[in-house]
Amino acid sequence: MNPDNQKHNVFISYSTRNSDIAQRICYLLEENGLKCWIAPRNISSGKIYIEEIGDAIRSTKIVVLVYSSFSQASRYVNNEIEMAYSYNKPIISFNIDNAEPKDEMAYFLKVSQWLPAFPDPEAEYETLIKDAKQLCDEKSDAPIITDFTNYKEEDMSKHKKDYLSLILLFTPVYWASFIYMGLTSHKRLWTVMGLIYLIPSIIILLLEFQIIGYLFIMRPLLNLFILLFAMFWIIAIIHGFLIRNEFLTRKSILRFTFSDEKLFEYLYEEYIHI
Repeated sequence: MNPDNQKHNVFISYSTRNSDIAQRICYLLEENGLKCWIAPRNISSGKIYIEEIGDAIRSTKIVVLVYSSFSQASRYVNNEIEMAYSYNKPIISFNIDNAEPKDEMAYFLKVSQWLPAFPDPEAEYETLIKDAKQLCDEKSDAPIITDFTNYKEEDMSKHKKDYLSLILLFTPVYWASFIYMGLTSHKRLWTVMGLIYLIPSIIILLLEFQIIGYLFIMRPLLNLFILLFAMFWIIAIIHGFLIRNEFLTRKSILRFTFSDEKLFEYLYEEYIHI
Protein backbone atom coordinates (compact mmCIF):
# COMPACT_ATOMS: atom_id res chain seq x y z
CA MET A 1 0.00 0.00 0.00
CA ASN A 2 1.25 3.45 -0.86
CA PRO A 3 2.07 5.28 2.39
CA ASP A 4 0.48 8.42 0.98
CA ASN A 5 -2.84 6.61 0.97
CA GLN A 6 -2.60 5.59 4.61
CA LYS A 7 -5.31 7.13 6.76
CA HIS A 8 -3.52 6.59 10.08
CA ASN A 9 0.07 6.58 11.23
CA VAL A 10 -0.28 4.51 14.39
CA PHE A 11 -2.44 1.56 15.43
CA ILE A 12 -2.74 1.37 19.22
CA SER A 13 -3.15 -2.13 20.63
CA TYR A 14 -4.13 -2.48 24.28
CA SER A 15 -6.16 -4.37 26.81
CA THR A 16 -9.30 -2.54 27.82
CA ARG A 17 -8.04 -2.75 31.41
CA ASN A 18 -5.30 -0.35 30.35
CA SER A 19 -7.60 1.97 28.42
CA ASP A 20 -6.72 5.03 30.50
CA ILE A 21 -3.05 4.87 29.46
CA ALA A 22 -3.93 3.92 25.88
CA GLN A 23 -6.23 6.95 25.55
CA ARG A 24 -3.52 9.23 26.93
CA ILE A 25 -0.96 7.83 24.50
CA CYS A 26 -3.41 8.35 21.65
CA TYR A 27 -3.96 11.95 22.74
CA LEU A 28 -0.23 12.73 22.92
CA LEU A 29 0.61 11.08 19.61
CA GLU A 30 -2.12 13.03 17.85
CA GLU A 31 -1.04 16.25 19.59
CA ASN A 32 2.35 15.60 18.02
CA GLY A 33 0.99 15.11 14.51
CA LEU A 34 0.56 11.33 14.36
CA LYS A 35 -2.94 10.24 13.49
CA CYS A 36 -3.97 7.18 15.49
CA TRP A 37 -6.37 4.29 15.02
CA ILE A 38 -7.73 3.10 18.35
CA ALA A 39 -10.68 0.91 19.26
CA PRO A 40 -13.46 1.46 19.95
CA ARG A 41 -13.24 5.06 18.69
CA ASN A 42 -12.43 4.18 15.10
CA ILE A 43 -14.65 1.11 14.70
CA SER A 44 -17.48 1.79 12.26
CA SER A 45 -20.97 0.68 13.25
CA GLY A 46 -22.21 -2.26 11.20
CA LYS A 47 -18.72 -3.42 10.20
CA ILE A 48 -17.21 -6.82 10.94
CA TYR A 49 -14.92 -6.28 13.92
CA ILE A 50 -12.05 -8.57 12.92
CA GLU A 51 -12.05 -7.30 9.33
CA GLU A 52 -11.92 -3.69 10.45
CA ILE A 53 -9.04 -4.42 12.82
CA GLY A 54 -7.14 -6.17 10.03
CA ASP A 55 -7.69 -3.31 7.60
CA ALA A 56 -6.59 -0.78 10.21
CA ILE A 57 -3.35 -2.61 11.01
CA ARG A 58 -2.59 -3.16 7.33
CA SER A 59 -3.08 0.53 6.52
CA THR A 60 -1.06 2.03 9.39
CA LYS A 61 2.67 2.60 9.47
CA ILE A 62 3.44 1.29 12.95
CA VAL A 63 1.79 -0.43 15.90
CA VAL A 64 2.13 0.80 19.48
CA LEU A 65 1.42 -1.94 22.00
CA VAL A 66 0.52 -0.98 25.56
CA TYR A 67 2.04 -4.09 27.06
CA SER A 68 1.01 -5.45 30.46
CA SER A 69 -0.07 -8.71 32.05
CA PHE A 70 -3.59 -7.84 30.90
CA SER A 71 -2.56 -7.45 27.26
CA GLN A 72 -0.60 -10.69 27.53
CA ALA A 73 -3.82 -12.45 28.59
CA SER A 74 -6.01 -10.72 26.00
CA ARG A 75 -6.70 -12.78 22.90
CA TYR A 76 -7.68 -9.57 21.08
CA VAL A 77 -4.27 -8.04 21.70
CA ASN A 78 -2.54 -11.29 20.76
CA ASN A 79 -4.49 -11.40 17.49
CA GLU A 80 -3.64 -7.77 16.73
CA ILE A 81 0.08 -8.31 17.35
CA GLU A 82 0.01 -11.45 15.22
CA MET A 83 -1.55 -9.43 12.40
CA ALA A 84 1.04 -6.67 12.82
CA TYR A 85 3.82 -9.25 12.68
CA SER A 86 2.35 -10.89 9.57
CA TYR A 87 2.05 -7.49 7.84
CA ASN A 88 5.65 -6.71 8.78
CA LYS A 89 4.67 -3.61 10.75
CA PRO A 90 7.18 -2.06 13.19
CA ILE A 91 5.96 -2.61 16.75
CA ILE A 92 6.79 -0.44 19.75
CA SER A 93 6.08 -2.30 22.96
CA PHE A 94 5.37 0.26 25.69
CA ASN A 95 5.76 -1.88 28.81
CA ILE A 96 3.73 -0.50 31.71
CA ASP A 97 4.42 -3.34 34.15
CA ASN A 98 7.16 -5.91 34.69
CA ALA A 99 5.32 -8.82 33.06
CA GLU A 100 7.37 -10.85 30.60
CA PRO A 101 5.89 -11.86 27.24
CA LYS A 102 5.31 -15.56 26.78
CA ASP A 103 4.07 -18.10 24.26
CA GLU A 104 2.94 -16.54 20.96
CA MET A 105 3.30 -13.00 22.27
CA ALA A 106 7.00 -13.58 23.02
CA TYR A 107 7.49 -14.88 19.48
CA PHE A 108 5.74 -11.95 17.81
CA LEU A 109 7.54 -9.37 19.94
CA LYS A 110 11.03 -10.79 19.43
CA VAL A 111 11.80 -8.15 16.78
CA SER A 112 9.83 -5.32 18.37
CA GLN A 113 11.21 -2.18 19.91
CA TRP A 114 10.93 -2.38 23.70
CA LEU A 115 10.34 0.69 25.80
CA PRO A 116 10.32 0.02 29.55
CA ALA A 117 7.78 2.35 31.17
CA PHE A 118 7.40 0.79 34.60
CA PRO A 119 6.71 2.08 37.22
CA ASP A 120 6.18 5.59 35.76
CA PRO A 121 4.72 5.47 32.21
CA GLU A 122 4.42 9.27 31.98
CA ALA A 123 8.20 9.63 32.27
CA GLU A 124 8.58 7.68 29.01
CA TYR A 125 5.89 9.40 26.92
CA GLU A 126 8.40 11.74 25.29
CA THR A 127 10.63 8.83 24.26
CA LEU A 128 7.61 6.99 22.87
CA ILE A 129 6.59 10.00 20.79
CA LYS A 130 10.12 10.45 19.41
CA ASP A 131 10.41 6.77 18.51
CA ALA A 132 6.97 6.72 16.90
CA LYS A 133 7.69 9.81 14.81
CA GLN A 134 11.00 8.36 13.70
CA LEU A 135 9.44 5.04 12.64
CA CYS A 136 6.68 6.93 10.81
CA ASP A 137 9.29 9.06 9.00
CA GLU A 138 7.68 12.16 10.44
CA LYS A 139 10.56 14.66 10.48
CA SER A 140 9.80 17.88 12.26
CA ASP A 141 11.63 20.46 14.31
CA ALA A 142 8.52 21.11 16.38
CA PRO A 143 9.01 20.52 20.12
CA ILE A 144 7.56 17.32 21.58
CA ILE A 145 4.27 17.96 23.38
CA THR A 146 3.67 16.02 26.58
CA ASP A 147 1.16 18.43 28.09
CA PHE A 148 -2.25 17.11 29.21
CA THR A 149 -3.72 20.56 29.86
CA ASN A 150 -6.38 20.17 27.16
CA TYR A 151 -6.89 16.45 27.64
CA LYS A 152 -10.42 15.49 28.60
CA GLU A 153 -11.77 12.05 29.25
CA GLU A 154 -14.79 11.42 27.09
CA ASP A 155 -18.15 11.99 28.74
CA MET A 156 -20.01 8.78 27.92
CA SER A 157 -23.34 10.19 29.10
CA LYS A 158 -23.63 12.33 25.97
CA HIS A 159 -24.00 9.18 23.87
CA LYS A 160 -27.19 8.40 25.74
CA LYS A 161 -28.80 11.74 24.92
CA ASP A 162 -30.15 11.12 21.46
CA TYR A 163 -33.62 12.63 21.75
CA LEU A 164 -34.50 12.82 18.05
CA SER A 165 -35.88 9.28 17.90
CA LEU A 166 -38.01 10.00 20.98
CA ILE A 167 -39.35 13.33 19.66
CA LEU A 168 -40.28 11.80 16.29
CA LEU A 169 -42.33 9.11 18.03
CA PHE A 170 -44.73 11.77 19.33
CA THR A 171 -45.22 13.53 16.00
CA PRO A 172 -47.48 12.54 13.05
CA VAL A 173 -44.32 11.30 11.32
CA TYR A 174 -43.76 8.72 14.07
CA TRP A 175 -42.64 6.23 11.42
CA ALA A 176 -39.58 8.40 10.77
CA SER A 177 -38.32 7.51 14.27
CA PHE A 178 -37.88 3.86 13.24
CA ILE A 179 -36.28 4.77 9.93
CA TYR A 180 -33.89 7.12 11.74
CA MET A 181 -32.94 4.50 14.33
CA GLY A 182 -32.52 1.88 11.63
CA LEU A 183 -30.32 3.98 9.36
CA THR A 184 -28.07 5.38 12.09
CA SER A 185 -27.64 1.97 13.74
CA HIS A 186 -27.40 -0.05 10.51
CA LYS A 187 -30.38 -2.11 11.68
CA ARG A 188 -32.35 -2.99 8.55
CA LEU A 189 -35.27 -4.46 10.47
CA TRP A 190 -36.01 -1.13 12.18
CA THR A 191 -35.93 0.66 8.84
CA VAL A 192 -38.42 -1.85 7.44
CA MET A 193 -40.63 -1.31 10.51
CA GLY A 194 -40.63 2.40 9.80
CA LEU A 195 -41.74 1.80 6.22
CA ILE A 196 -44.56 -0.44 7.44
CA TYR A 197 -45.70 2.19 9.93
CA LEU A 198 -45.66 4.68 7.06
CA ILE A 199 -48.41 2.81 5.15
CA PRO A 200 -51.44 4.31 7.04
CA SER A 201 -50.06 7.82 6.49
CA ILE A 202 -49.76 7.22 2.74
CA ILE A 203 -53.30 5.79 2.56
CA ILE A 204 -54.76 8.79 4.39
CA LEU A 205 -52.94 11.21 2.09
CA LEU A 206 -54.25 9.38 -0.97
CA LEU A 207 -57.78 9.43 0.38
CA GLU A 208 -57.48 13.09 1.28
CA PHE A 209 -56.68 13.96 -2.31
CA GLN A 210 -59.41 11.68 -3.68
CA ILE A 211 -62.28 13.01 -1.55
CA ILE A 212 -62.40 16.33 -3.39
CA GLY A 213 -65.81 16.17 -5.05
CA TYR A 214 -66.68 12.90 -3.28
CA LEU A 215 -66.67 14.14 0.29
CA PHE A 216 -69.82 12.36 1.48
CA ILE A 217 -68.97 9.09 -0.24
CA MET A 218 -65.38 8.89 1.01
CA ARG A 219 -65.78 10.31 4.51
CA PRO A 220 -66.63 6.97 6.24
CA LEU A 221 -63.62 5.34 4.61
CA LEU A 222 -61.41 8.28 5.53
CA ASN A 223 -62.56 8.09 9.14
CA LEU A 224 -61.74 4.39 9.20
CA PHE A 225 -58.18 5.01 8.10
CA ILE A 226 -57.78 7.93 10.49
CA LEU A 227 -58.65 5.48 13.26
CA LEU A 228 -56.18 2.99 11.82
CA PHE A 229 -53.56 5.74 11.72
CA ALA A 230 -54.18 6.54 15.40
CA MET A 231 -53.90 2.86 16.34
CA PHE A 232 -50.63 2.50 14.44
CA TRP A 233 -49.32 5.61 16.15
CA ILE A 234 -50.07 4.27 19.64
CA ILE A 235 -48.53 0.90 18.79
CA ALA A 236 -45.49 2.65 17.34
CA ILE A 237 -44.93 4.66 20.52
CA ILE A 238 -45.02 1.53 22.64
CA HIS A 239 -42.83 -0.33 20.15
CA GLY A 240 -40.43 2.60 19.90
CA PHE A 241 -39.87 2.67 23.65
CA LEU A 242 -39.11 -1.04 23.62
CA ILE A 243 -36.35 -0.80 21.00
CA ARG A 244 -35.02 2.63 21.97
CA ASN A 245 -32.83 1.20 24.73
CA GLU A 246 -31.13 -1.15 22.26
CA PHE A 247 -30.80 1.74 19.82
CA LEU A 248 -28.97 3.86 22.40
CA THR A 249 -26.80 0.90 23.38
CA ARG A 250 -25.82 0.29 19.77
CA LYS A 251 -24.91 3.96 19.36
CA SER A 252 -22.84 4.15 22.51
CA ILE A 253 -21.12 0.78 22.69
CA LEU A 254 -18.47 1.64 20.12
CA ARG A 255 -17.60 4.71 22.15
CA PHE A 256 -17.30 2.83 25.40
CA THR A 257 -14.30 0.94 26.69
CA PHE A 258 -15.27 -1.97 28.89
CA SER A 259 -13.09 -3.33 31.65
CA ASP A 260 -14.13 -6.86 30.80
CA GLU A 261 -13.06 -7.98 27.32
CA LYS A 262 -15.46 -10.92 27.26
CA LEU A 263 -18.28 -8.50 28.02
CA PHE A 264 -17.07 -6.24 25.20
CA GLU A 265 -17.06 -9.19 22.80
CA TYR A 266 -20.59 -10.21 23.82
CA LEU A 267 -22.04 -6.71 23.59
CA TYR A 268 -20.30 -5.97 20.30
CA GLU A 269 -21.63 -9.12 18.67
CA GLU A 270 -25.08 -8.70 20.26
CA TYR A 271 -25.71 -5.08 19.35
CA ILE A 272 -23.38 -4.07 16.53
CA HIS A 273 -23.12 -6.97 14.12
CA ILE A 274 -25.92 -7.34 11.59
